[in-house]
Amino acid sequence: MGLLFIGGGVFVWRQRKAAEVVGLPDVPEQKSRGPLVTPPPAEEMTYEPFTTADGNLSFEYPQAWVRTEIKNLETVLPKNFIDKYELAMPLILSDPRGAQATLSAYQFEKGITLDAAMESFRADLVAMGQPYNEVSRQMVGDVLVVDSTVDAGQGVTVKVRDILFLVPGPDKDAIYDICFNARQENWGDYQSIFDHVQTSAKLSL
Repeated sequence: MGLLFIGGGVFVWRQRKAAEVVGLPDVPEQKSRGPLVTPPPAEEMTYEPFTTADGNLSFEYPQAWVRTEIKNLETVLPKNFIDKYELAMPLILSDPRGAQATLSAYQFEKGITLDAAMESFRADLVAMGQPYNEVSRQMVGDVLVVDSTVDAGQGVTVKVRDILFLVPGPDKDAIYDICFNARQENWGDYQSIFDHVQTSAKLSL
């Protein structure tokens, strides 16, 4: 099983059973629980450029992290949540040691604000039984940065950072959310990587 973090919430999904996942090798279960390939330390990490299909958002992500595609989001998330926002997840990245970064794209009616979008996510996640604890929320330039914690069960607390970008469109407004997560006690190990991705992100409107 794996955990998928989206908008501060955590969803449990089965990589090989329920979800249609591509980009993962079809290998037998390993007896060792260690990663097959260990990424380099944060200070030696190299980065790969990524640009959204519409060309509006670009950023750099860790080249050594595993990129995964979920072909059918309905195997992971409720259909009404996907349909409400016309949700797409063009990028899902995982460090074999436990951290994750995702890019989600949501569609809203014209005139949405970043704060209003985050409140909409919060209400939906509570209704779905996926509450989270928001720790801080602040505007950094034109970007909304929200830090939260999630109880992932078995005594594990995960720290989540959502970075929201607003992209006005002719008919609807898009919200892009770059979401990072790692165990709270390990967050410091990834801080420089998350900071690099965040500072490299640029809107081209």
